[in-house]
Amino acid sequence: MDEAKLAGDWSSTALNIDTGGSDLVDLAHLKTYRDYAELIADPDVQLVDVCLPTPLHAPVSIAALNAGKDVFCEKPMAFTTEQCAAMERAVQESGRQLMIGHCLRYWPQYVAAQKIIASGAHGKVLYARFQRVSGTPGWSWNNWLITGAQSGGAVFDMHIHDVDTALWWFGRPDSITADGVIINEMPALVDTIWRYDNGPVVSLHGIWDNNGGPFSFSFKVVLERATVVHDSASGNPSVQIISHGEQGDSIEEITVGDESAYQSEIEDFIECLQSGRKMERITPHESRVAVEVVREELRQITEKNRL
Repeated sequence: MDEAKLAGDWSSTALNIDTGGSDLVDLAHLKTYRDYAELIADPDVQLVDVCLPTPLHAPVSIAALNAGKDVFCEKPMAFTTEQCAAMERAVQESGRQLMIGHCLRYWPQYVAAQKIIASGAHGKVLYARFQRVSGTPGWSWNNWLITGAQSGGAVFDMHIHDVDTALWWFGRPDSITADGVIINEMPALVDTIWRYDNGPVVSLHGIWDNNGGPFSFSFKVVLERATVVHDSASGNPSVQIISHGEQGDSIEEITVGDESAYQSEIEDFIECLQSGRKMERITPHESRVAVEVVREELRQITEKNRL
């Protein structure tokens, strides 16, 4: 237990897409707990938000569900496929709802691109590439993020964002070929190719760079009659549709909103709970599939690094 953080001193805590520390937070009017079991046992608590290291996602979420609480849990769903299955059973047995925070399903650029692809206006998808890179995070509690046995490294903690997006847009691939780099027992880099028997070739690249560097993400989707692109490093928040016509190449800028995906996903979940509507935008089953796919990629990377 970190008493300073419990008292509201979060100044030493950095965020995963921010290099700066957080502010002092006034917790005087909030009820705080020193043990998650105390929080779960509180009859006034209706919704539990699990923002703990990945190995704790399953036990804490299952305990909360069994106690009659709805649960929002950060990605990845859990550290093993067996834990994911146990979480799904807890949902079924408790009758409560569980949402995993795959925030790209609410990220404005990804939402816009998905709508363009699904419209069919530019033909079928031939090829897609996803990229997500950053310096190796050094800010996590007890360095759990850079301890491969706890986090799965960049492959399991960061790359899974793009895995979930590719599953959302294209479904589960028919074959996966993955390679990567493991540094000090931490999976630091992944390059993977997904193939679909009647669909696109999908390439995904993710890395935590020990030499540092800014966080950035991008995607490029090549369809029959246009290419859909976004690159956060460009500084352009729009999604671009590039096409070729009689007068040469043209670029259409698709303006997106600046709403926070993190806020949007929580608001959507709360609206589901208040209205009695089942969460469909991201289901526990879909979140489990993302873990299964990343586990397969990690298996291949680990085997190749033993050679």
